[in-house]
Amino acid sequence: MKFKLLVAFVVSVVFSFTSFAQFSSNESAAKEWIKANSRELNIQPFHTFTLSFVRKGLAGETLRFQQMLHDVPVIGSEIVVNFSNENKVAFSSNSYDEKIANINTTPAITKSAAIAISNNELRFKDFITFQEAKLGVKNMDGVTKLVYRVITNAHDLTGSWEVIVDANTSAILSKKDIAVYYHNKVVDQDKSKNKEKEKNKKSTLSTNFVGGTAYVFNPDPLSQAHAAYAGNYSSPASGTYPNDTDATNTSLDAARTLVTLPEIDLTAGVYKLKSSYAEIKELEAPNKGLFTQANPNFLFTRAADGFEAVNAFYHIDNSLRYINETLGVSCVPLTNGGVLYFDPSGVNGDDNSYYTNGTLTFGEGGVDDAEDADVILHELGHGLHDWITGGNSSSSTGLGEGSGDYWAMSYSRSLNQWTSTDAAYNWVFSWDGHNEWWNGRVTNYTRTYPQTSATYTEIHEYGQIWATALMKIFDVIGRTKMDTAFLEGLALTNGTSNQKTAATAVRQAAINMNYPCADIQTMTTKFNAAGYALTALPLSMAPISNQTVQADATNTYTLPSYATLANPIVANCTATLTQTPIVGTVLAPGVYTITMVATSGTSVTRTFQLTITPYLGVNDVTKNNIILYPNPATTVLNVKGDFDTNENITIYNVLGQIVMTKKLSGTEESISIVNLAKGVYTIQFTTLNATYKFIKE
Repeated sequence: MKFKLLVAFVVSVVFSFTSFAQFSSNESAAKEWIKANSRELNIQPFHTFTLSFVRKGLAGETLRFQQMLHDVPVIGSEIVVNFSNENKVAFSSNSYDEKIANINTTPAITKSAAIAISNNELRFKDFITFQEAKLGVKNMDGVTKLVYRVITNAHDLTGSWEVIVDANTSAILSKKDIAVYYHNKVVDQDKSKNKEKEKNKKSTLSTNFVGGTAYVFNPDPLSQAHAAYAGNYSSPASGTYPNDTDATNTSLDAARTLVTLPEIDLTAGVYKLKSSYAEIKELEAPNKGLFTQANPNFLFTRAADGFEAVNAFYHIDNSLRYINETLGVSCVPLTNGGVLYFDPSGVNGDDNSYYTNGTLTFGEGGVDDAEDADVILHELGHGLHDWITGGNSSSSTGLGEGSGDYWAMSYSRSLNQWTSTDAAYNWVFSWDGHNEWWNGRVTNYTRTYPQTSATYTEIHEYGQIWATALMKIFDVIGRTKMDTAFLEGLALTNGTSNQKTAATAVRQAAINMNYPCADIQTMTTKFNAAGYALTALPLSMAPISNQTVQADATNTYTLPSYATLANPIVANCTATLTQTPIVGTVLAPGVYTITMVATSGTSVTRTFQLTITPYLGVNDVTKNNIILYPNPATTVLNVKGDFDTNENITIYNVLGQIVMTKKLSGTEESISIVNLAKGVYTIQFTTLNATYKFIKE
């Protein structure tokens, strides 16, 4: 729920805030905001809040305050406050539980005793791959309990099992598998296959990374070949792309793509599927090994188990590089030193896959799940949701499942293998699903939010509404902007957020990042068509940064329109905009104040400083022996000149906006311009007082 940002000061409730491990300059402002909204939140006087997680992202800074009772956390309860990039509260969500009673929080049993009780209940026999136990307070059927929450993963135990143990009576209050599966399939926790014991060693940071190559399905054989599924369960050999055996054939081999692996680990002559982002692990039966080898080329056919391993590794690593390095969105696991562990052959051989606790485990049957990139990226989507919310992802109304489906579809559609007239254009799990094994899911789902019929509230079905809405926006504004808004928006949600809250959060993240008003209107239109009924947007305009430009050959500068830079946001983008001085005004070198006023019922005014530097003649430039090449450039601009050790460059776009700054380390340097949009740019050398133009193609 989002609350109004300015309310009267409330004095009826006394707050106590504690803070450790996390720091933010916005912490005090966030605490004051929570106090000011205490009446609407209905905060009880004996509840306190701890700053538990701070995330600085492209959409501003988000602070998460853990609900506490006598310094013991209330499980799954928090208040989230987001500050825009101008440090103003822009959004909030919460899973605060006002019904937590004021109980004694001193446990009668120890943590180790709770773990022993849980282990005895789960009855696993093989080695533990993950286990944690934390003391907390939890609302159990309307009664506040002091409990230990014990989470256990073991090699012969399918899933990730949560056991809630009463910290006073030792009674087991609940037991459930909390792993997030990619489709609805019941698995047997006691099923065990091929038990192999080994010690579970934690990953350590490695500097032994080298490059390699691999054959993968990108994203699957049918999409790569633009072919329809023709096999069937009773007679798989009748199809060109059979899906229920590990056998290969000429068609499947031809559907592979040779890719580069930017990082794989090389230690003592042994190459391993391990990078800065992902690492293969033996997490769950069956034990098929880690597929290490003596060369860096993982060139398997589909018939080899190693193919599933490298296919999963490539798509996980590639997606996380795209997020963190291309989009610039910081999102890595909260565990394992920021590395995602994955097991390409697990789930005790069952036909399902799941995410939990910084790990991905893939099953077999039909298409082995690690052979289809949609399955891999769907499960990765659950991880992204978990990490970007500080471990507080929500499965409410299918939000988590829809988010996983979107992440898989965003990648596969970006490959442009299907046309919009193909049925598979909207299919998630194009090879693994939509066959006799199971129906798969779609992103052209026709039902709208909310769903009240019991027939359509299963979370995987429900999630198709969310994935469909996101993909409709994707088709208009493009992958890069939609993926970024999706991730930054999820970062504003909490552990109980539903699809409507997430839609509001995604739109707000886009506003915080100053997306064009047309994009915000597209989001509003598509989200409302899905049934989310978002509130109308009040008029807003982000601050405009100061600009520096150079006069032309006549030593003057003709003022352009700064409408795009101002970018007023309002419903239907109907704001009128005035600029002072007006467009076309001819100005001499100097410093000027530019005023932009947006009006739509109310008005918003923004000002910025425009600095016009004198024209730099040809003789002034050439005497510095500066060379730029190639020009035009596509990915790299090489700079060569008589620079001293203090030379800095600034690159401006045609609007005079700074798009890059960099300190030069020598007399010749290569500058990556891959992230710049196509167009004309100005590069200014600070110490030499020299300016050049170049073209990015």
